[in-house]
Amino acid sequence: MIGLKKAQLVLPLVLLAIVSCSQVKEQIEIDIPLEGQTEILSEYRNRLAWTRVIVEDLGEGGSIPVDTKVIIIDVDMHKKGAVTVDTADKRKLRVVSGLNIEPPLAPEKIRDRMSDIFWFEDPTLRQIGYIRKWGKKIAAAVIEHEVFIGMPGEAAEESWGMPAKKNVSEIAGKTEEQWVYPAGKRNKYIYIIEGKVSKWED
Repeated sequence: MIGLKKAQLVLPLVLLAIVSCSQVKEQIEIDIPLEGQTEILSEYRNRLAWTRVIVEDLGEGGSIPVDTKVIIIDVDMHKKGAVTVDTADKRKLRVVSGLNIEPPLAPEKIRDRMSDIFWFEDPTLRQIGYIRKWGKKIAAAVIEHEVFIGMPGEAAEESWGMPAKKNVSEIAGKTEEQWVYPAGKRNKYIYIIEGKVSKWED
């Protein structure tokens, strides 16, 4: 009889412990990738890069302009992720910028987002690649972060970086994309029709 009472008391505690452990495990899996952390850190920590977009600090640390040489200090793999960078010039500005990845985090998601934010090739090597791909006119525009009518959309995205948003609509039977680029209190826009720049607003 006493053994049965003990079992009745212990069983709820065991069930509670199992449920609690599964909830903790689920939370860890959502917030911190259980595999690939060491791999990601060894791949990016202390690596040189150039900013593809304006890198904004999560706090009051300011921002880093496009095509600024930086050193990646750390990659935070909690919640939606973050990256810490130092500018590689004399001012040594440190910025912690959100990666804004939808959980659960994974190495592939982090790599994709890092490629959206940074170039990992020297600008001179990038320009050679652009010339081979698109010719001198487009390559020069991309390096100067300019766009022009008729420019391929892929080159425009390389020039201005990944847009924050792409709005798609149908105009006269053709698909038009409006690419939105936040720029302080206003936005900049590129309009793409049939894969080429039709106009822009900066």
